[in-house]
Amino acid sequence: MRPLSAHSRLIPLAIVILHGGVLVSPVWAGTERQEPLSEQERAEKVELLAELQDLTELATKTKMNADYVPGIISVLYRGDLLALGLRTVVEALQLVPGIQVEREPTGDYAIYPRGFSDHKAIKMRVLIDSVVTNSAFDGDALFAQIPIEQIDRIEIIRGPGSSVHGEFAFAGVINIITRDDGDRVHVRLDGDGTRQVGGVFKLSDPERDRHLSLNLSGWKSRGDDITTGTDVLHEIGLGEISRAPGSLDAGERYGFAVLKLHLGDFSLLAHAQQANNGAFFGALNALPSDTGRTDTLENSNWSIQASQRFVPGDALTAELRLLWKVNQQTSDEEILPPGAPFPLFWEDNVYPNGLRQELYGSTRRAQADLEVEWSGWEKHLWRIEVSASDIVLTDAWWAVNGDLDTLQPLPNMVRYTGDRNYIDEDAARTIQSLSVQDQWSVTERLDVTAGLRYDRYSDVGDNLAPRLSAVWRLSDEHLLKAQIAEAFNPLTLVEVNQTVELPGRRLPTDPETIRTSELGYVRTRGDTVARATLFHSDISNLYLTENGNYVGQGDARLQGIELEWEQRFGSTWKLLSNVSYNDTLDKIRGGPFTGAARWLGNLAVFYRPRSDLLLTGRWQYVGKRERNANDPRDEPLDGYDNIALTLNWFDVGAKGLTFRAGVTNLLGEDIRSPAPALTYREDYLLDDERTWWAQLSYEW
Repeated sequence: MRPLSAHSRLIPLAIVILHGGVLVSPVWAGTERQEPLSEQERAEKVELLAELQDLTELATKTKMNADYVPGIISVLYRGDLLALGLRTVVEALQLVPGIQVEREPTGDYAIYPRGFSDHKAIKMRVLIDSVVTNSAFDGDALFAQIPIEQIDRIEIIRGPGSSVHGEFAFAGVINIITRDDGDRVHVRLDGDGTRQVGGVFKLSDPERDRHLSLNLSGWKSRGDDITTGTDVLHEIGLGEISRAPGSLDAGERYGFAVLKLHLGDFSLLAHAQQANNGAFFGALNALPSDTGRTDTLENSNWSIQASQRFVPGDALTAELRLLWKVNQQTSDEEILPPGAPFPLFWEDNVYPNGLRQELYGSTRRAQADLEVEWSGWEKHLWRIEVSASDIVLTDAWWAVNGDLDTLQPLPNMVRYTGDRNYIDEDAARTIQSLSVQDQWSVTERLDVTAGLRYDRYSDVGDNLAPRLSAVWRLSDEHLLKAQIAEAFNPLTLVEVNQTVELPGRRLPTDPETIRTSELGYVRTRGDTVARATLFHSDISNLYLTENGNYVGQGDARLQGIELEWEQRFGSTWKLLSNVSYNDTLDKIRGGPFTGAARWLGNLAVFYRPRSDLLLTGRWQYVGKRERNANDPRDEPLDGYDNIALTLNWFDVGAKGLTFRAGVTNLLGEDIRSPAPALTYREDYLLDDERTWWAQLSYEW
């Protein structure tokens, strides 16, 4: 999801210190181009698509309608997201009830599911085309920057998913299904300097069941012109050497490629991603100096998976998958500006050229999965999965322009490896897993799903993740869903294999665990769909970090309600909305989760005055964000309203040519993410002006 996480990037710095001291259905018959339809034809097409497109395999790995699966799931579709003017996956996630997105000082995206804002690695398992993306190195996943133009849909489980998906499926699961229906190209220009291009190309032989597709995209942005407030140096009396207030290096680059080959029951899937970004607010919340050397944070990964499906009988199917995956994470950044002492309170140890750090980590994952489904027992569908993974740290090093023993500044960067590395260079782990699931149709209206997953980690021990859920169709209009599920979050390679600990602090010793109870209600009547979800989660051994530092482990609680409403008004208007309330309790600090918003809301309006024209408006509300109990800023960080308008014009002068244009942050609101206490007093300013954009796409 992001270049080297703030936590893992600061581990070498800690060593130095030690040595010194919802949108869940399509809008209409697509928001892409379409031929004029009669009112009756359009209504029939809407009904058919609503049934077909809401199918998902994420919750059970068996294809079911999203409203009928156990647990709470949202599905976001490309057509809807493009119509609303959204550009990347991370923007789309903000439409999901209970999902809060913030940015951290280094430009990393922080995803807070249901108020879960602990600033560690992402608390959700991320899949691209059902292939795991999270890195065993630090748990993070690279996915946020994928353009909406390159995807088909996004499926999100709200709540634990370990019983089905295993590691990292702690507070939810995200599955991004990429687009493979071609042929199509697009180009987009944004007022903030963003330039994006992409295309999807496909060769197909349906009679012989052979398909080949290539999905390519890339974008580059200089970032908004943002001036920061005062930084951490001002807070500790070193404001004279700080560059803050100053301009932000918020430049970003991203590239994405997917190759899909399908030959009958055999398929081959390859992914490649690379993301780079500037220093943003700085690794230690000190604004980097303008020295001519550009800070670079880079994350890249690639994977290839081969799959073979077997059908030995009418009631028995199986699939074998082999995965090879490589993650690489690199950072080259200024930790403190020229003239700063290191450590900060040692005034006699000044670094005239500033303190710099370079860091590198690379991991390799080899994995084999075998899934078997059996429906030979009446009213039951059994699913068994066996999995084995081998994960190895293939390379790691770090460099700093300082002496580890004396902490004196050095004129050049010195690379440290071996027993002076930030991580044990022999770090590795194996994982063996077995999961069993039974979907039982107790009656025509009542389905019960029971699942149990066993994971054995060579370095962090064993775990059992159970799940029990029920879906009760009270009538054609009313549906009840209930679920109890548990999950755990394994320690990452960095956490297990750090070479030292800071005095007075301990590293996590036990995996985090969560138990969640959910109760959902769905009402569908004509052109109206309403959903309500109640949830309660108890968390044990929660691992908290703050400003890159480990705080401790303890217990926590999450609970709240999520409401959704969809309404069609004939063939011309459609409204989608949701609101969520999150009540969080961090029992370590004795208050709500730092940075969590209690209230989140979305409203989207679609208006189609004619078949080739679609106008949309979107209102996103993020409520006040909570402060730490020890934060001298007594008031929470103010919430904001982000309003966007989009024009979609189909078949502009030629069939298949689509023009889109719009404006984001229409009101020019100050959009900020919360900064830790005693760092940026005015928090992280991300946007404070409206931005115009335009896009052309052509499909043939």
